[in-house]
Amino acid sequence: MHNLADNRLLASKIIICFEESINWVSKRQQMNMAVARGGKKRLQKCFDALIRITREEGLLTLWRGCLPTVGRAMVVNAAQLASYSQAKQLLMSTGYFKDNIMCHFASSMISGLITTAASMPVDIAKTRIQNMKIINGVPEYRGAGDVLLKVIRNEGFFSLWKGFTPYYARLGPHTVLTFIFLEQMNQSYRIYVLKDKSGGGGGL
Repeated sequence: MHNLADNRLLASKIIICFEESINWVSKRQQMNMAVARGGKKRLQKCFDALIRITREEGLLTLWRGCLPTVGRAMVVNAAQLASYSQAKQLLMSTGYFKDNIMCHFASSMISGLITTAASMPVDIAKTRIQNMKIINGVPEYRGAGDVLLKVIRNEGFFSLWKGFTPYYARLGPHTVLTFIFLEQMNQSYRIYVLKDKSGGGGGL
């Protein structure tokens, strides 16, 4: 489990560093989709958006919010793995659950709930940094910590979890599918590759 967690954290860092610029372009295209200038839509195509954002706002703009995005991915992966394993052990210890797909489903839903609570503040910091305004060369926020402090000061502590239900509605099914497929693949590997017929789930 520790090796799996370490590998997922490392993989999430590497992937995000590569994908963040494209993700940023996609968000800017969505934001500007309905805005017309000179009779045509702004940032119509991916390469057009990449060139224009780089020319008008600088190359590093494509990675604005990269560190909070990496932080969010690390929190999500760590929370998912740790909470799933603990939830599964707790459910099986009650005697009402066996190591099967129903146990995996229930454990995943619990894991999704905990992961949502853990990752929402980081997600808010990431989103605010990516969408912040630059006024006279001065950014609206100095970093993720500054975002969280200003949100708590101006909007209240529980604003960090505003939109909890739709966020969980997205992350919950994602967590369920992730762990159910992972358990089934681990189980198939153990049965058909390792020739272990002892039964049970995927061993997470």
